[in-house]
Amino acid sequence: MNEMYFKNILISDIQAQTARFQEFSKGFNVITSHDNHVGKSSLLKSIYYTLGTEVDYDPVWDKRTKLYAVTICVNGIDYRVARFQKSFAVFKGTELVLLTRSVTHGLAKKYEELFSFAVYLPNKNTKKIEMAPPAFSFMPYYIDQDKGWSGLYNSFASIDQYKQNDRIKSLYYHLNIYTKYTVELMAQRDQIKDEIEKLKKEEERIRITLESLSQETQNLLPAETLEDLERNLQIPKEQIAKLVKKAGEVRNKIQSLEITFNQHEHQLQVIKEYKNIKTDVGNTDRKILHTCPQCGYTFDEEIYKIVRSNYNIQNEDYMCQQIQLIIDSIVEELDRHKNQYVELMAALEEQENVFDESQDAYKVYVRQRGLKDSLTHFSQQLSYNSLKQSEYTDAIKNINKELRKLPNKKEVEEKYIEYVRLNIISLDAWNAAYDGNIKLLKPMKAQGTLENKIILAQFVGLFQTMEYFKSSAIRFPFVVDSPRAKEASNSSSKDILKLISEVDMLPQVILATMDYSDFGSEISHKAKITILTEKRKLLNKENYESHKDFINQLFELLKNV
Repeated sequence: MNEMYFKNILISDIQAQTARFQEFSKGFNVITSHDNHVGKSSLLKSIYYTLGTEVDYDPVWDKRTKLYAVTICVNGIDYRVARFQKSFAVFKGTELVLLTRSVTHGLAKKYEELFSFAVYLPNKNTKKIEMAPPAFSFMPYYIDQDKGWSGLYNSFASIDQYKQNDRIKSLYYHLNIYTKYTVELMAQRDQIKDEIEKLKKEEERIRITLESLSQETQNLLPAETLEDLERNLQIPKEQIAKLVKKAGEVRNKIQSLEITFNQHEHQLQVIKEYKNIKTDVGNTDRKILHTCPQCGYTFDEEIYKIVRSNYNIQNEDYMCQQIQLIIDSIVEELDRHKNQYVELMAALEEQENVFDESQDAYKVYVRQRGLKDSLTHFSQQLSYNSLKQSEYTDAIKNINKELRKLPNKKEVEEKYIEYVRLNIISLDAWNAAYDGNIKLLKPMKAQGTLENKIILAQFVGLFQTMEYFKSSAIRFPFVVDSPRAKEASNSSSKDILKLISEVDMLPQVILATMDYSDFGSEISHKAKITILTEKRKLLNKENYESHKDFINQLFELLKNV
């Protein structure tokens, strides 16, 4: 079985020159005390802090002044991981095999090599699948006193770079549903999707270029030789001459119509003014002078007679009506000629773009040929781009087909539900309302004193499921801190401790709890028991002196990384 367990931990305060060296054995370990604040939780937190996770220490614990070293045994080989602030060192025996300040790119990759195990998750910002930090390897194996009992798999900090739904899917790696091979397939699929996105952006640029070139070539006549081009250029030259002549004729017609329009407008105004003045003054034998109230123009009946003679009509009202009809007809004809003139000028401008007597015919020919070659080149690129997108799409379909061959998640889920249900019953915490609510990727919650039991039942159910399906993923130690914090009764405490001690499918269990001696006689599994007695004195001078040389060596190595 692929396994890892803790052999010892050394915690030293460089400033206070105090230390703690704690040994662990394979199997069942108990850290206990008769009082609080003796350092049980700090000791367990430090194990995982050393390994590169982030944990929430008590405010009085200054992790910046402390150097840590944990010895682990991986499949019979001893390794030591040391940490000071953000610097890490990994030793294989006495050989230094890694010195880094990077958890994800340095430490996590080394763990993947040592454990033959890693968790890969999609980063919620970049959307890319990446190797997750060590916290996700240890997440289903550690229950922290402060955060672990308020939510399942909630013991580590600084893991928000992944969505909650993706974080819980890390359990699939421990169940061997996801493996390095499937991760590589997913990473390959992710890479192919990136390539498709690049191709789509390139396709858009090519299409824009082709559209611009097409617009540019609209004003160039096709020609294979210079002679063809010179001959073709004569065509727009002749068209330009015709358009100029026609535009001149239309412009002259517009001017003639505008003059006629103005004459009829004036004469209509004369008739209207005469009619108004005639009505106001009445008939008289003397010569009448009339002044227009609008413009001040003075005229007499002689002018009126001249205007009337132009239309040969005696009745003023009828005369006004006929003149207005003439004016309306002129306006209609004038609009028609103006529209025709605008169209002619637009056509003329288009032909002028085609033909320019000032440009050298050879330059036009070279330009035309160059644009044609460019169009051909970019059209070929567009076809190749489309072909590659099609090939990549087929590759993604094949990968998805391969990923569907993963172990049956439904079968795993059913077995997990069965184990969790039995664990809850054994803890005397079962409620009929839990039926249908037990799910691997959706942790079940409970209230009050039952919460610890429900969380513990799900942890152990996961281990039991791993054992049932013979998962080849590495097994880590199960570290549990203060599982009885919310329990009032001795019988409930005994049930909890008994279930933890029976987790023998893992290489090691480390339990921290108060007054273990009150229940130890009823626990059948033999334990290595460590009793802490002094408040706030987990570290001491004696341990520091015993390991002083080693501490100094590690400090000199790590402080300058």
